Amino acid sequence: MSSLRGPHHCLGLASSVTEMVFRYLNGRCQAGGGTLGPADLEAARTHVLGSFANGFGFFETTYQRCMDASAATAPAYFARETILGTLLFHCAQKAARPAFPNQVQRFGEPWLHQFFGGVAQYIRQKVCPAADDRLIKIYAELASKLGAKLTVSDLMRENGVKRLLVECVMPMVSADAPDDIAMEVSDAASEYIAAQRGIPKPDISKVTEQETRNFLNWLPPQLQIALNHGRTAEAPKA
Repeated sequence: MSSLRGPHHCLGLASSVTEMVFRYLNGRCQAGGGTLGPADLEAARTHVLGSFANGFGFFETTYQRCMDASAATAPAYFARETILGTLLFHCAQKAARPAFPNQVQRFGEPWLHQFFGGVAQYIRQKVCPAADDRLIKIYAELASKLGAKLTVSDLMRENGVKRLLVECVMPMVSADAPDDIAMEVSDAASEYIAAQRGIPKPDISKVTEQETRNFLNWLPPQLQIALNHGRTAEAPKA
């Protein structure tokens, strides 16, 4: 999943331009005649590059304007409202495919992204309201370093991302999870899928409580593998 849409492309361009400017300034300083030394320039360069993550909203807005102007239609998997669902898809799709065979066979991978978008919606409403902001902060810091080369795998290697995903998912699959958790997740996912697909009730693209229960049962080992997490997650209630 390389070359995904997202503000990291703008951050990469800004970082490249900044590096070019400071190389020029460094050359001028080495040629003599100025009062700034290499240490001064390096401190300024570090400060400018470090400020990009804090000003991430500017890059988000700029990128969205570019996409609107070019009428881009590719999925925005790294947008603020989709990044959690993207990461959930990356680490849990192998649990979802056998749990929802009819939907996956009929609608394919786009449906899986819609399902995990619904799971992400449940998480931000019931488990971790700050999940999006925390992920975007890590994404912005990585984007400042990697620019357009940033991938989902780069994010998944970050310990902060791993910890957050465990925090988001464990309440749904732990041994003491509420009995009605599958129904709540199923309702949230179906509502999100319906909104994304513009469909009425009922519809084959939605999910049932039992299908969701199967997904939650198969999720812990897949999560452990995807995150390379050191301890085995507790098995959820049947």
